[in-house]
Amino acid sequence: MNKISLALILLFCSSFIFGQVDQIEIANNTIKERGEVYFKFELDDDSQSSHVFEQLSKQISIDKVVGNKVTAYANEKEFTTFISSGLDFEVLTPPSMMYPSILENSKYYRDINSWDYYPNWDEYNTKMNQFVTSYPNLCELVTIGTSNNGREIMCIHINNNLGVDQNEPEFLYTSSIHGDELVGYVLTLRLISYLLDNYGIDADVTTMVDNIDIWINPLANPDGTFAGGNNSVWGATRGNSNNIDLNRNFEDPEDGQHPDGNAWQTETLIMMDFAENHDFVMSSNMHGGSEVVNYPWDTWPRYAADDDWWQYVSREYADLVHENGWQGYFTDLNNGITNGYAWYSISGGRQDYMNYFHNCREMTLELSTVKTPPESQLNDFWDANYKSLLAYMMQVTNGFSGIVTNAVTGNPIQAMVYIDGHELDNSEVYSHQPIGDYHRPIKEGSYDVTFSSFGYYDKTVNVTVSDDDHVELNVELLPLGTLISEFSSTATIAGPASSIDFFDHSLGNNIVSREWYFEGGNPETSTEVNPIGIVYNNIGEFDVELKITDGSGATNIKFIEDYIVIKEAVVIENTSVTVCDAVFYDTGAENDNYSDNEDFVITFYPEVQDMQVILDFIEFDIENHFYCDNDFMEIYDGENTDATIIGDWCGTDSPGRVYATNEVGALTVLFHSNTTITRSGWKAVVSCDSNVGVIQNTKLDFSLFPNPAKDYIQLSYEREIANLKIHDLMGKVLYESKSTYLGQKIDINHLESSSYILSFMMEGKIYNKKFIVVR
Repeated sequence: MNKISLALILLFCSSFIFGQVDQIEIANNTIKERGEVYFKFELDDDSQSSHVFEQLSKQISIDKVVGNKVTAYANEKEFTTFISSGLDFEVLTPPSMMYPSILENSKYYRDINSWDYYPNWDEYNTKMNQFVTSYPNLCELVTIGTSNNGREIMCIHINNNLGVDQNEPEFLYTSSIHGDELVGYVLTLRLISYLLDNYGIDADVTTMVDNIDIWINPLANPDGTFAGGNNSVWGATRGNSNNIDLNRNFEDPEDGQHPDGNAWQTETLIMMDFAENHDFVMSSNMHGGSEVVNYPWDTWPRYAADDDWWQYVSREYADLVHENGWQGYFTDLNNGITNGYAWYSISGGRQDYMNYFHNCREMTLELSTVKTPPESQLNDFWDANYKSLLAYMMQVTNGFSGIVTNAVTGNPIQAMVYIDGHELDNSEVYSHQPIGDYHRPIKEGSYDVTFSSFGYYDKTVNVTVSDDDHVELNVELLPLGTLISEFSSTATIAGPASSIDFFDHSLGNNIVSREWYFEGGNPETSTEVNPIGIVYNNIGEFDVELKITDGSGATNIKFIEDYIVIKEAVVIENTSVTVCDAVFYDTGAENDNYSDNEDFVITFYPEVQDMQVILDFIEFDIENHFYCDNDFMEIYDGENTDATIIGDWCGTDSPGRVYATNEVGALTVLFHSNTTITRSGWKAVVSCDSNVGVIQNTKLDFSLFPNPAKDYIQLSYEREIANLKIHDLMGKVLYESKSTYLGQKIDINHLESSSYILSFMMEGKIYNKKFIVVR
C-alpha cells in the first residue's frame, strides 16, 4: 500500500482545528487510502450504553476504554456496521503517523547496532541474521511462515544446546500482532541482543539461557507494520494486508472458531501451527495504546484458576517498571495491572487462545500509551522494562516441574498433571515427549497433584512450593495390571535383640494382601501392611521376603537375600574391646536415646595383628551446639585420649568413616553428655583392614536437621539420591520427590506432631531416617 497522501494528512488536521468536516467522509476516505480508520466515540453512562458497547465490541476492533471514552479501529465492513449505531465519533490521526520524524529518520543511514529507531524491513532482516552470525552456537533464525504479502514471520530461538531435546520449559515473547504498536518490536530485538551479549558474563542471563528454551518473535504482523512500504514503519496499520485485526481472529473459548466472522488469516494460521508444534509454558504478546499488564481472561468474567499467581507475576512486572521507569509511567488501571475482562471484553484474542487451547500462561503487555512513540523515547522504554521482561521470563522456572516415567521400564510418558480441586478452563499441564517433562508455575502453597495417563494407574503426590522458588517432582506411573513388590526397613544392620520396623512401598492397584517372611525374626511372618517391632535375637545374616496379591489374584514377590545383618553389639562404656565385626552403639542401643550425665571412654583394638580398626558411622544424632561443648564425641588415633585427636562431633554432623593409622591399629572414643537434652545417639559398624589403599577418613554424605523439627527439615548431601519420601509410621506416603545434589529444604508445616520416616535411595541402597515433628 502507498503512503497516505499529504492532502489526507491536512484533512485530518483541519478536522481537529475547525470541527466542520464531515467525519463520515473523512472516515471513508481514510479507509479507501489505508484499509482501516482509527476513531473515538463516547457512551452514556447507562445500562443501554453497556449493551451497545457489548455489541460493538463484537463488530469493531475496540482499542482502548477509559471510562465512557472508547477508541477503536474499523475496516470498511466494520465501519458500515458502526455507522448504523448512530453514535457520534471523531476520526483520529493514525498512531503510526503522529510523528513525521519517523518518516524523516527513515531517509538517513542508521547504525545497525543502535536501538533508537524503528528498523525498516531490510534493517530488520539484517539484525535478525546478524544475531545468528555473531552467536551461531546460542541462537538460530527460524521462519515460522510467510505473510499474505510474502514477508517472513521470524523467530530467534535461543538455547545453550541447540538441536538437543532437554528438560527445559519453552517460553515465547512476541510483539506487534497489531502492526502499528511498535515499542515491543524494538524491545524484543534489543532483548535478543541483551541475552546473547551477556551470556557467560551476567549470571542471571546465563541461568536463563541454560535453563529456558527461549523463542522471541519481534514482528507478528509484518504486512501491517510495513503497510506504508518496506522503507519505513510510517503508515503502519493495526490490521494485516486484508485489514483484519489479527488479535480478534483466533479461536475463542466462549465464542468459537471465528468470533470476528472472518476466515482465519494466514498470520493467524501460522501462529496456531507454531503453538501446536511447541509446548510453550509461558508467553507474552506485546501491544501499545495503554501501559498495563493485562492477564486472563479477556472473553469471560470468571477468574483464571491461577488468578493469585497471575496477580503476583503481573504486580512483579509493574513494580519493577516503577522502580526503573519515569514518574507516572505504567500506572494505568490498578497501578499497572488488570484482569482483561474487568477492563473490557474481547473475543478471538491470542492471549485466551494460548491459555485455553494450549494450556499456556500468556499475558498481554501494553507498553506505551502512544502506540508508535518518537524514536527518541525508545531507549527510555528499554530502561524501564528490560528488568521486568527478564523477571517475567524467569518465572517459567518456578513452581514445580519434573519428568513422568513408566515405573517398570523407566521410559518417559505423556501424562496430564492437575491439581485436585484447583484446575479450571484447561489450566492443567501435560508432560511431553521425548523427555516426559512437565512444568507448572503456581502461587506458593501446598497442593495435591495428580498424574494421569492412559494405560497407567493415577498417582497423587503432595507438593509444597514457595514463591520465586522451584521444586523438582519426578513421578513414576505404574502400567495398569502391573504389580511391583518393594519394601524398606528402619535398619538393615543392627545388634542382637534389636527391634526393626518394615515398610511396604509396593506399586499396584487394589493390593488386597501381603505376606511377609522374616528369616530369624520374631515373629517370623506377618500380614500387616507395615510390620512393626520385628526382633532379631541371634547374630547372622537373614533373608526378607514380601509377597503381594491384588484383587485379580495376581502376585509379585520381592526377595532380598541377607537383607538384615545382626552383628555383635558393643555399647559404649569405660572399657576396651578387641573386635573386628560388630555394631557400636550409644547407651540407648538400637531403639532408645542415650542418657544425661554420661562420661565414657572406650578403646577398640583389632583382632588381627597389623590390621587397623575402622568405624563407619551410619547413624549419628547427638545434642547440637555451636562449640560442641554440651554433648559431644571425640575420636583419637590410638589407645587412649593422649593420642592424636582425629576430630570432635555433635549434632547430626556425622564422623562418617574413621580409621586408625597408628602401629597398634586402635581407636579411642570419648563421649560426654550434659544434664539436659538427649538424642537418638549413633550406630557405627566396626571392621578391620590393612592400611593398603586407605586414603582418608570419609564423612557420611547425608544429614537431616533440625530434629525435632517444626516448620521445615533441611537435607544435606553430596551424592545423588533418588525416591525420597516421607511417610508416617503406618507407611502412608506424605511427600515424594526425586532430589539432586547438595540437598534440599522441605516444608513440613502440613505434618502433625508425631514421628516420621524419611526414606531415600543412595547408590542403589534404601536408607531410612527417623525424625520428629513438634507443634
